[in-house]
Amino acid sequence: MPNTIVLAAGPNGLGVVRSLYLQGVKCQVITRDKGDISLKSKVPTIKLYIDGTTDEEQHQWLLATLKTQPKNTIIVPTSDWFVTFLTEHEEVLRQNCEFIIPDSHLAEVLIDKAKETLTVGEVIPIPKTVQHIDNQQQLSSELSLPIIIKPRSHKHMVLGSKNIIINSQPELEQFFSQFGDKLDHLIAQEIIEGPDKQQWVCNCFFDENSNITQAFTFNRLRLSPSHYGVTSYAISQYNEDVIKLSEKLGKALKYTGPAMVEFKQDPKDEIYKYIEINPRLGMCNYFDTSCGINNAYATYLLATKQELPTANKMQNNIVFVSFYEDLFSRLSDGESLPSIAKEYLKNLFTKRHVYIYFTWWDPMPAVILASRQLTGIFKSLWRKVFN
Repeated sequence: MPNTIVLAAGPNGLGVVRSLYLQGVKCQVITRDKGDISLKSKVPTIKLYIDGTTDEEQHQWLLATLKTQPKNTIIVPTSDWFVTFLTEHEEVLRQNCEFIIPDSHLAEVLIDKAKETLTVGEVIPIPKTVQHIDNQQQLSSELSLPIIIKPRSHKHMVLGSKNIIINSQPELEQFFSQFGDKLDHLIAQEIIEGPDKQQWVCNCFFDENSNITQAFTFNRLRLSPSHYGVTSYAISQYNEDVIKLSEKLGKALKYTGPAMVEFKQDPKDEIYKYIEINPRLGMCNYFDTSCGINNAYATYLLATKQELPTANKMQNNIVFVSFYEDLFSRLSDGESLPSIAKEYLKNLFTKRHVYIYFTWWDPMPAVILASRQLTGIFKSLWRKVFN
C-alpha cells in the first residue's frame, strides 16, 4: 500500500483521515495549525506541523518534506491553500508523489472568485455578480441590495472576516469608506434571499473524462455564522437537479477529481443558482462517507490508478450536526434555547445522526473540542463578571 499523506485543515482533514481509515488506508497528516483537530485523532500514523510564519516559509518547509517521501506517495489536500501549494510546485512534486487536483490554470480560475464566477456563469445560473468593483455608483447601478462582498481567494483576505453583508445605502457608504483602497481584492454579488433550507450542496467525484461517477447531495438547514457561513446542521436528500447542474459544470470545465459545489434555490424563479465550488474534498466529506458515498476513497483510488466505484447509492434522511458551531450560531441569531433543544430532540429520536467531530471509535477530537469550547465559555463569563 502506498504512503498516503493528508494535508489536513480542520474538520475537512479529519473527515478524510477517517474516510480512508474505514477502507483500510493508513495515512499521515500534515497541518498548518498546531491546534488542528486532526492532530487529536488516533487514526494518523504520523502527525506533523508545518514550520514557518509566512506562506513562503511554509511552502519551503512543506516542499522539502514532501520531496523526501517514498516514490508514489499519495497526497490529499483539504484546503484551497494546499491546492494552491500543489499547483505551484506540481512539476517538482510529481517526481515522487501522486495527487488529484485540477490543472494549474483551472485551479487558479476556481480559487479566484472573480475568474470563477465569469467562467461558471457561462455554464450554469449564478447570482448577479460584479467581478471588478470600481466605485459606489457603479455597484449601486449594477446590483440591488442586499449584497454580499467576498474576498476573491485565500490570497485576498482583506476584510477581517469571511464576507460582509450590505443591506442599506449607509452600510454601502461605510464599506467604501473602509475598504475603498482594497477593491481589487473583492467581488460583490446580489444575495438570494430566503431561509437557509434553500441551500444545497453536491459533493461529487469526476473521473479522468470528467464524467461524474458518484455524487452526494444534502440540504443545508443551518449555517455558522448564521445564513452566510459553513454548514452546521443539514440532512441528506437526493437532489437530481443539483447533481445535473454539477455534472454539467464539471463536463464544461473538463474537471477531474473531488469537488464541493454549493447552490441556493432562488424563491423568485425557483432556479438553483450556483454559489461556490471548492476544487477539493469539502468540509462535510465524512458526512458523504457515512451516507454511502466515500469521495475521499475515490480520490485515493484514482490517484493509485485503481477502478472507481460506480454502483454506490446514497442514504437519505440522515442528519449532519456540527453541534458547538450550530448551537452558538442559533443563539447569536436570536433563537431561544428551548426551541433549539426541541428541534434537536425531535430529530435525535427519529433520524440517524452524523457528527462532524465525534465518532465512537475515534472520540478524542470531540472531547478536546468540547474542552476548548467550555474553557472559552468560562473565560468569557469570568471577564463579564469581573469587568
